[in-house]
Amino acid sequence: MTVDRHTFRTVLGQWPSGVCVVTTTGARGAHGMTASSFSSVSLDPPLVSVCLGNHLPSRMLLETAGKFAISFLGKDQAHIGRRFAGQHPEITDRFAGLDWTITANGVPVLSDAVAWLDCTVAHAYPGGDHTIFVGEVTDAATPRVTSPLLFHSRTWGQVADPLPPKIHLTVDVAPGDPLAHALRSAGSRVRGDANHAEFVVDADSPSAGALTTRRPAGALVGYIADAFSPARETTVLAAVETLAALGCDEIGLVEDPAEPASPLQVRRVLQDAMIRARPAVLRVRLAGGHSLALVNALVAMKSGVSHFDTVAPGSGASGLPLGDLLHLSRQLEVSGPIDPADAVLAQL
Repeated sequence: MTVDRHTFRTVLGQWPSGVCVVTTTGARGAHGMTASSFSSVSLDPPLVSVCLGNHLPSRMLLETAGKFAISFLGKDQAHIGRRFAGQHPEITDRFAGLDWTITANGVPVLSDAVAWLDCTVAHAYPGGDHTIFVGEVTDAATPRVTSPLLFHSRTWGQVADPLPPKIHLTVDVAPGDPLAHALRSAGSRVRGDANHAEFVVDADSPSAGALTTRRPAGALVGYIADAFSPARETTVLAAVETLAALGCDEIGLVEDPAEPASPLQVRRVLQDAMIRARPAVLRVRLAGGHSLALVNALVAMKSGVSHFDTVAPGSGASGLPLGDLLHLSRQLEVSGPIDPADAVLAQL
């Protein structure tokens, strides 16, 4: 007994995949289509596969050309995916207005794709109403660092990171406050601890100057001020890469308390910053005292952040209150360095 077509498509729709544009060339020039039926096949030799419907012009063009390229789309390129899927019939030239690079094979790839592969057809196998093309990869590149575009149940989407299992805190505490000892005992870091070194860089011109001092026994933390300003997004992300290359153990993004960021902007910055910061740990110093403070903290957790800078009562510093963040983490069932039953919470 064979499963019916509708049920089969519905079941397959529950499997999320990335999205790519398959391009090739023919007598009439470049041709491309959106595909999600892409897979890696082999590392040695480097082989990948893509499945094209036998009814599509792309299948015959690719078979005739004997070469193709794959451009992986980023989270902000759903409009390109829709264009090459034929969802905008008013666009007669799918390639128009986009930035393309021609590979050594003579095939166009998106210049701002997350990554691309240039391939020569090694095998073509029948696969029911599709043809399975196996390509040997002759060139590859990762032009842009950003989160991928996803396709699931016929809907375009983005990566949704799970909540971290635990949060780690650095806390501003008033000098001489007995809370400092209790926080250290509970596993939190107190700002100003001698075994850690912190510095702030200008996102427009981060340099190695701050790293010329003796390396601390603990963490070396580079902070980027006003990190969530939409106007500074490009320079902030470049600064994250620079600090990671300079050897920072942790990279901190600071929200300007005078101009709190929207949750959407926090998400945009953190999605890309998390990737660029590796292998350094990314931490955030969010502003407090505004209606979206805890929403931004939740967005940070959902973006993969588990290291937060907070302020304790009486510290005189501006930032997200320690008690508020601990309350949020408990509601989300995210553990922290301070047990809810610990007496230290009574002081918050």
